[in-house]
Amino acid sequence: MKTLREFTDSIRTGIVQSFLRDNEVDAVLLDEASSAWTAGRLLVLVRLAVPSDQEDAAQDLLKQFEEE
Repeated sequence: MKTLREFTDSIRTGIVQSFLRDNEVDAVLLDEASSAWTAGRLLVLVRLAVPSDQEDAAQDLLKQFEEE
């Protein structure tokens, strides 16, 4: 797995993950439970990761997403 981005905003994280999954990239969120558990008392970044063999496709899709 390769971490592509780190987020502090759980809503944006979910949107980006859904976008990648809709485009057939197996995106997963790492540290999501830790971030929710702290309830904003501590900054815990949620990492967006994809399988290594999908990294290039995911990076291209993320560029598209960020441009829109």
